[in-house]
Amino acid sequence: SGIIRCVIVKDLSRLGRNHIETEQYIRTVFPFFNVRFIAVNDHFDSLHPEGDLMASLKNIINDAYAKDISRKIFTVKQNQRLKGEFVGNIPPYGYEKYPGPPIRLVPDPKASPIVKQIFALGAEGRTPAQIARLLNASHILSPSCYRISKYPQLRESSYPSCGKWTANTILKMLHNPVYLGRMVQGKSRKLSFKSRLTIKNPKELWIDGGITHEAIVTEELFQACQAAIEKRKCRAGQ
Repeated sequence: SGIIRCVIVKDLSRLGRNHIETEQYIRTVFPFFNVRFIAVNDHFDSLHPEGDLMASLKNIINDAYAKDISRKIFTVKQNQRLKGEFVGNIPPYGYEKYPGPPIRLVPDPKASPIVKQIFALGAEGRTPAQIARLLNASHILSPSCYRISKYPQLRESSYPSCGKWTANTILKMLHNPVYLGRMVQGKSRKLSFKSRLTIKNPKELWIDGGITHEAIVTEELFQACQAAIEKRKCRAGQ
């Protein structure tokens, strides 16, 4: 719209650490829109092209620095997972984070009874779809809605909206060993430090930290649900 005529940053890394995208903005986007770009600490001003080579080298260094930081963070998180510490931002439905270090999970007094109810219904032979319908009919908040009600800031970020209980949500819960007090993490990973895309890890790469927190359901109840699920699978395969 021609409103912005100049962009000023502290240094080049504040514009970006992906050197390809940063170079594209400096060399193509800003000049196309006739926008002056200044990086104060790096003494770069697009009106004076004599600093172009140094700027390009610094962009490459910033990119490498970001990659190195990403690798170090991954190593720290991986060590925490091996110790059985919870490294996620939002705890699984039915739990809340007890401030650490180390950060551990404790049953949520409001949501944990719903988890027990879900497993009890599953052990009775109710299908995930039937359980979801019962919860929706009882106007019980789904995990996404409950997260937003508990953490309002999520409405504008990771969870902009919430929905109803679904059979898939119930099935994932019935299979999740976290409700036995076991911490299993590393089920997915970022494609790369430059991408927000996550991909699933094979089971052999999952990290089982063992028993790390208070269980919500008993081993007997958990296994009764697994048996009911397998029984339905066998019937469907006949």
